Amino acid sequence: MLIHVIFSTKNQQSLISKEIEPLLYDKISKILYDECYSPALIIGGGVEYIHIILAQSRDWSVDALVNRVKTKTVEFMRKRIENFDWQEGYGAFSISRSEDEFEKKYIAEQKKFHQTVSYKDEFREFLKRHEIEYDEDEVWE
Repeated sequence: MLIHVIFSTKNQQSLISKEIEPLLYDKISKILYDECYSPALIIGGGVEYIHIILAQSRDWSVDALVNRVKTKTVEFMRKRIENFDWQEGYGAFSISRSEDEFEKKYIAEQKKFHQTVSYKDEFREFLKRHEIEYDEDEVWE
């Protein structure tokens, strides 16, 4: 199953610099492949958030693999940014194989997309499009 995962830094802080970004994406990719048996097809995002499309292993729940990625990357990032942390929650959306190329292109163009749309507005749109009810006060931390 293909899963589109989205999460942000705690309080949507702009902590993922251009210098750190490729190192972080490589770390995420290695964790997903080596530990979770769920290869990332693409990783992208911006200074405050991450998008991942992955092929989910049958041995790992989405919650377990997202928590593994967050835990391991917090350790990695805190060597570079002392108080780095991820938001507690995340979004996970299944996508069909017929949509995977569109979704990969969407993630590859994140920096361009976010010149006009904020991360919060984008995330709200994902929740609405997938008909997921949410409490505005609990989504952002």
